[in-house]
Amino acid sequence: MDEHNIKVTGNRVEVVYTAPGAGCMISSALFGTLLTGFVLFVVAPDSGIVRGFLIGIIGIVGLIFSGSILLKLISLILSGKTIFTIESGMLKGRKNSIPINEIDDIKWGGSSLKYLVAQTANKKKIKFPTYNLVGEEKVNQVITDYVIPHASPELKRNWEKHKGNNGARV
Repeated sequence: MDEHNIKVTGNRVEVVYTAPGAGCMISSALFGTLLTGFVLFVVAPDSGIVRGFLIGIIGIVGLIFSGSILLKLISLILSGKTIFTIESGMLKGRKNSIPINEIDDIKWGGSSLKYLVAQTANKKKIKFPTYNLVGEEKVNQVITDYVIPHASPELKRNWEKHKGNNGARV
């Protein structure tokens, strides 16, 4: 398969991010962090008390949000290009893995940084973060091509239900 984000070697399928995609996300998070830092340390001190207080609150929230995304992205990039792997009947993330035949549902979650949520029959949920570095359509393609053929009937049914929404988050 000739895809930039999907690497197939033997019985192993890897979903990886590309350098331009990572650079774009890092640049955006860095810009947001620097902008909120500027607002906090340059704009807020020159404002009145009430306006400065409101700018400070908004700036702190923005700094925490964009700074945490920046730190997550940097830690991901320093630890390798693979987002998750499908190998030997297992769906493997950076920290978690689950046998494909135990998965009853897979769907998208998250608001700012998206992730896949795999749910087992006993309602255990395992998250596989994508950090918005790989598009939903690529991940949906990998699930359709490499997970669903080995999946339980329940997962196949649920995936078809999600695919009715074009794999969109439910």
